[in-house]
Amino acid sequence: MATWETSARIFLRLCAPLGLTIFIAYLAVIASMYADGRAAAERGEAPMFTDFTSLYAASMLVRQQPAADLYRPREMYQAGLRAAQAAYGGNLSEKQARAIGMNPWMYPPTFILLALPLAYLSYLPALVAWLALTAVPYLLAMRTILRDRSFWLIALAAPPVFYNLIYGQTGFLVAGLIALGLAWLKPRPILSGICIGLASVKPHFGLLIPIALICGAHWVSFFSAVATIVAAVIVSMLVLGMDPWYGFLGTLFANLRGFELGIYKWWVMPSVTGALHLMGVDLGLASRIQVVATIGAAVAVGWAWWQAPHRNAPPALRYAVLCSASLLAVPLVYLYDLVLLVPAIAWLWIDMRDRGYRRWQAAALATACIGLLAAIKLGPAGPPYSVLLNGAVLAYALVRLGDSRRAPAN
Repeated sequence: MATWETSARIFLRLCAPLGLTIFIAYLAVIASMYADGRAAAERGEAPMFTDFTSLYAASMLVRQQPAADLYRPREMYQAGLRAAQAAYGGNLSEKQARAIGMNPWMYPPTFILLALPLAYLSYLPALVAWLALTAVPYLLAMRTILRDRSFWLIALAAPPVFYNLIYGQTGFLVAGLIALGLAWLKPRPILSGICIGLASVKPHFGLLIPIALICGAHWVSFFSAVATIVAAVIVSMLVLGMDPWYGFLGTLFANLRGFELGIYKWWVMPSVTGALHLMGVDLGLASRIQVVATIGAAVAVGWAWWQAPHRNAPPALRYAVLCSASLLAVPLVYLYDLVLLVPAIAWLWIDMRDRGYRRWQAAALATACIGLLAAIKLGPAGPPYSVLLNGAVLAYALVRLGDSRRAPAN
């Protein structure tokens, strides 16, 4: 036992240097990828494309045109071409710019307010500013959850961090706001609701949050979140007008048809629908199974948040269940969205540290986290693999929650 405790203390001491080293390695790999992409562009080949190009395109468009044009495919496509040129100093041929391909704008108008300031910066500073600023709520949430040196390893070295940095996406922002909202439920319920409400810029990830807050009787946070969402909608209408909302609602169902039309990148989509489709399951059947998974995730969250308070179960397990279930409940999930799984793993680690665990449990949790790094290299096998790991984290949280009255394991 003493040897195991000594090993644990040594591990914690190594967390900070190890986490920083892995994070720096992530940055080095990404810098190399960008350099390769620029070299490919100079050779006349298709340049590297990241999702941030579409975000930057949206900011450029809104600076010069009505915000409603974001929801007009032709206007957004032309803005995407301009953003691609901005990313490569205007040196792309028309064929190269068109080869990159542009994503439609699927976010609600409240998100436009976040994107607009990016147009006042050149492309690379805008990308760096976006990643740095959206990392603030994520790092604050992780620091609030993890109050020891494990913060450095889990928060910086988790593989989803790598994916979000590559794509220049919203993983830090959404995961950070949701996790911060959960971490502040008891000590700061109003701020908790504000964070959860602001996360509505990607509303599908909030599908299960009302179930959790209502079942857990967190009424202050619930109404604070509702008020924040209403206020954000009103502000967007005052700044941008009503037309963007008509455009968003008008394209909402068309974007859902993207599954049928095959416009989404299935091989980087670790959802139940995406995983089954890549395994050869008919899309209709995969969608029906997704509905079953969504219902199951909702039931799991409802049970965890309704029963846990009466069983005096640790809140960390409820939070872990909600974060991991939220990823399984929706069909449109990408690798960078798995950042939301990092707080779930952190809360599981906190519960294991406080209540005890078997050695194999610690090894299994570490394997699940590290294993996510292989998803992008596995190609079409990556999303099914990631879904299994996400499901394993949810199952483990539920098992520990159901067994929360047992004596700590040594």
